[in-house]
Amino acid sequence: MNESLPVLLLRLSEGGGSAYFLGAPELSPAAAKAFARLLELGAVVHDRWLETWDPCTNCDCGADERAVRWIDGVPTAVCPISCEEDERLDPGELQLFRINLSRFVELVGRAAALADRPEQVSPSLWRLGHITGGRVLVLATTSSAVRGLGAFDRLRAIDKSARFIVIAAVTSAMDASLLAERGIDVVQPEEAFLRSEPGQPIRLNLERLIAGTASSDPDLLEINPMALAATFGGRAIQLEPRDFRVLHVLVREANDGDAAATRDDLYVALVGKDHALAPVGDEQVDKAISRIRRTLCEARGHPRSMGTKLIIAIRGHGYRLVTATIRILIR
Repeated sequence: MNESLPVLLLRLSEGGGSAYFLGAPELSPAAAKAFARLLELGAVVHDRWLETWDPCTNCDCGADERAVRWIDGVPTAVCPISCEEDERLDPGELQLFRINLSRFVELVGRAAALADRPEQVSPSLWRLGHITGGRVLVLATTSSAVRGLGAFDRLRAIDKSARFIVIAAVTSAMDASLLAERGIDVVQPEEAFLRSEPGQPIRLNLERLIAGTASSDPDLLEINPMALAATFGGRAIQLEPRDFRVLHVLVREANDGDAAATRDDLYVALVGKDHALAPVGDEQVDKAISRIRRTLCEARGHPRSMGTKLIIAIRGHGYRLVTATIRILIR
């Protein structure tokens, strides 16, 4: 299974209330590590081991269930009459897990790098916080949470004029249309969540959420360092992670008093903190700056020659993002 763990957990939560599932789900190796990380973070809780199992299939003992006993380290469903009906079990099938929805929602909010703390407005509806364009991001942990006229009444009382984006498994086109008429855009979980990785078991694809509705300011560079997402002039820009880290350093320094980023800081950003001593020369940094300049120019429809006016070189020091030309918003 290669799907995103948040999508899987939302599907398992469709029943509402306390959502349980038996046995760890079948996952790819990377997702299995991410699942273990979710256990560490408390989004999934190992509730208990089952102590009983299904009744015998070919026995007249009449028992409605069999006790589970651990024999030589192996769980075994024991028949009360005949050991011939004893059944060796897979330990993984006996683990009962519970989804801690409040913790899960908190992690989603953190993955989206939102300043607000998630607020539960109904049993299955959570207000995550503000995103681009003054809109409010909402998460529905069950598809039924967004049905009915009263589903968003409390949200309207909190954010009277805002337009809402709700992550919800709404399959009916009519339901989605009715929500849109009320200023509520629906994003399917499969579109909102990226696949899980061991280091980031819950991730959001914010580019999907901000596409087409970002700020109309043509000179605004908006960057979300945690989600590795950015827009320039309302258009999403695509950069490799290492180049994105370089851009983040440029933005961070420019936002701090219009300062320049030193080459040393750009070296570390290019190779990552875990490889800070890796041999990186001026040429690699200069190429990363060139790629970033080109990407910014393409987003705004500028000629490539404009790039040196957006990011200028400071001889003997590094590079500086020109805030007189580019306005910055860090999320």
